[in-house]
Amino acid sequence: MILCLWNLTFQLLLTVGNLLLKNCDAVGEIACEKCQEYSKYVYVDEASPVLSASYSELDSISKCGIVETPLIVGGQRVNEIEFPHMAAIGYKSNEENISFKCGGSLISELYILTAAHCELVHEYGPPVAVKLGIIYIHDSGPNAQLIDIESFISHPQYQSAEKYFDIALIKLKSFVKFDEYVRPACVCQLTSEWNKAIAVGFGKTQYENDKGSPHLMKVLLSYVDRATCVATYQSYKLLKNGIIDSQFCAGERKGNKDSCQGDSGGPLQIVMSEPYCMYNIIGITSFGKFCGFANSYGVYTNVTSFIDFIESIVWTE
Repeated sequence: MILCLWNLTFQLLLTVGNLLLKNCDAVGEIACEKCQEYSKYVYVDEASPVLSASYSELDSISKCGIVETPLIVGGQRVNEIEFPHMAAIGYKSNEENISFKCGGSLISELYILTAAHCELVHEYGPPVAVKLGIIYIHDSGPNAQLIDIESFISHPQYQSAEKYFDIALIKLKSFVKFDEYVRPACVCQLTSEWNKAIAVGFGKTQYENDKGSPHLMKVLLSYVDRATCVATYQSYKLLKNGIIDSQFCAGERKGNKDSCQGDSGGPLQIVMSEPYCMYNIIGITSFGKFCGFANSYGVYTNVTSFIDFIESIVWTE
């Protein structure tokens, strides 16, 4: 019975992901086209096992890692290649070591989408590198890609003393190699509200725990209606205008499911039915009060509000 309910939830995510996408119009046209283009990397060419060694025809094989049980507080570990766009953003902890304190999403060969407040982390300074292709933070194996950062581009209206316009782009010093472990997610526009989405991160799995999870975690979160979101943060000092249109809340009323410290900048996403095996990033983990507590929802930057900002930097040609 539980499996049936999870399969139903997954199908709902697919349906909602498909219905909410706009057609490729003016703002969002480039992002929409790039989504289609990047979807080809779901497939890899492999030699056919039924042919002789002298015949070299290749088969196009799907390497889709999306599973049908999308369940990091209250979450569970991610499978390999399940979220190939997930990025861990690293900061120099000393001359030799890098500590990963924020998350992000690969959205092109050269750019990571993240939160503007990740530009500077207390005691560490600015980020220096991004790690891709991993589900274990200490992994340095052949599938991991560690790439230096060239520049950090915060939204021009972001101010560190407030919580608005918390979105940024990281430009990498070299191009990412796309494969089954690393490929971009989409940033297509949405037309209306959604019901369920998946948050991913290396953040805390318990509020009392000082350290983040070494394993990439996922959790299924519900959309929180605007009135509840606004009421929850109406007296929050860093929101002088309250919750605005470019922000939204997600979480669970009973608690135990939330993104948490260390998940900052990471993606909130829905599964797309078209193109096949692609995620659409709808939110960026921004902040919260007490992660995982009842009636304490996380606040996310609404990516749809910033498609023009993304396109103007990432795809300029």
